[in-house]
Amino acid sequence: MVKPQTYRYQNQNMKEIPWCSAVLTAANVIIFLVCQFTGDWLYIKGEFGAFYLIRSQEYYRLVTAMFLHADISHLVNNMILLYFGGEIVEKTIGSVRYLVLFFVSGICGNLLTAIFEVSTGMYFNSIGASGAVFGLIGGLLYLVITRKGYAAQISVRRMILMIALSLYSGFQSVRVNNAAHLGGLLSGFLITFILCHIGKNVGENHYHV
Repeated sequence: MVKPQTYRYQNQNMKEIPWCSAVLTAANVIIFLVCQFTGDWLYIKGEFGAFYLIRSQEYYRLVTAMFLHADISHLVNNMILLYFGGEIVEKTIGSVRYLVLFFVSGICGNLLTAIFEVSTGMYFNSIGASGAVFGLIGGLLYLVITRKGYAAQISVRRMILMIALSLYSGFQSVRVNNAAHLGGLLSGFLITFILCHIGKNVGENHYHV
């Protein structure tokens, strides 16, 4: 016979799992594996570019491009940041706000990409969750600065150094969409600020301290 406290312990362990981060990571991995068997079909259907918005009004690409990755290193780099960085954000602001942050910052990253393309006349197609991932990083920066929940354990200096190195690596690399990185980072910081103030209105119990 299992004692009642065993169930409580198991339920607590289940609550500690960052379900949204885990599901988003799994979805990206599964889609990448599917792409290995479907060739360029999913890439053609889901990649993002300003051309698709202006000429075809294919707005769904703002989201679908976030789940496509060029190669294994592209996938692994994004998924490590998504899961481990996202875990802290999700546990601090809650699953619903976390999903809002992920998708809105990813869309903002792609929109800034479109603005960059139109303003420079340099049109290209892009894929990857980097905009959304940088949105999580921007959100984490806000949580670290304001010392909220699990993020209070991270120093501001360490956080800024990580962001600086990530941005520097992007600008030093070729075929990297830095506009999406910047768009995601800035919008993620702002969105988290807004979500945290909304959280204050409905109750601070959403934050785990």
